[in-house]
Amino acid sequence: MSSLTIALVTWNSEDEIAECMNTLFHATAKVPNLKLETVVVDNNSSDRTVQVLENFLRVTDKNIVFIKNNDNLGFTKACNQAIHASTGDYIFILNPDTEILDTAISQMMKYLDENEQVGVVAPQLLDFHRHIQFSCRTFPTYWDMFSEMLMLATIFPKSEFFSRWKMRYFDHNSLREVDQPMGAALLMKRKVLEAVGGLDERFIMFYNDVDFCKRISDAGFKLVFFPDAKVKHMQGVSVYKDRSGMIKIWNKDCMRYFKKHNYNVVLYPMLVIGLKITGVLRVIKAKLFKD
Repeated sequence: MSSLTIALVTWNSEDEIAECMNTLFHATAKVPNLKLETVVVDNNSSDRTVQVLENFLRVTDKNIVFIKNNDNLGFTKACNQAIHASTGDYIFILNPDTEILDTAISQMMKYLDENEQVGVVAPQLLDFHRHIQFSCRTFPTYWDMFSEMLMLATIFPKSEFFSRWKMRYFDHNSLREVDQPMGAALLMKRKVLEAVGGLDERFIMFYNDVDFCKRISDAGFKLVFFPDAKVKHMQGVSVYKDRSGMIKIWNKDCMRYFKKHNYNVVLYPMLVIGLKITGVLRVIKAKLFKD
């Protein structure tokens, strides 16, 4: 019998979490002989997320572990809480702003079963109008970051030279091995976690998935984008609740990633300066847009 742990982190997710859980349990019911557990960690939500989850617990017979943090520990630490509490042979890290479609989970588990060298599989992400989200990226280089800052990636979106990092040239409709699928929905074998450990808690919210995938790849596992499995994703729901604050955290986590994996005595200071300048512009834009 296969065993699967769903790892979910919530923060002010009252508008999304109930539908996420409903589609999740509907999808897992289609996996034969599955032993399922769900671990939900709430990061001290100030809305009705906890009440919604507690109401859900009262009316379900599913195996759900609910951990309520007294403080917002950040996504990375909370995700590790869920991972450390997991017992499944497979772990599915999932955002609460997602909805599982059809047999996505059974398809991904079957693919992992049939491919020994593949450690992680990620579904095709769709927005709520069923348009494909570009969810795969390469591991970023300094050139990639400078191309983004200088708008070259935006001007030449289909260029593998200027837009290599965000893979805008890839139609996201074919199966392929990738560097880093988006962390909104990642299914992995337990032996991956045993080999690399959990997420690096130096990353508060962003780049934890980039770093995680980099360590998985370095450990010899393949990461595969699997478009036959589909998941709806309301991208950026948590981010847009505090856009200015998230921009600052994104910049700090970006700098942490480059310092850890790709430090260069000349290019790193240039990156820091560029992030500070573009960060100020992005914050101003976010405030103007909000107003």
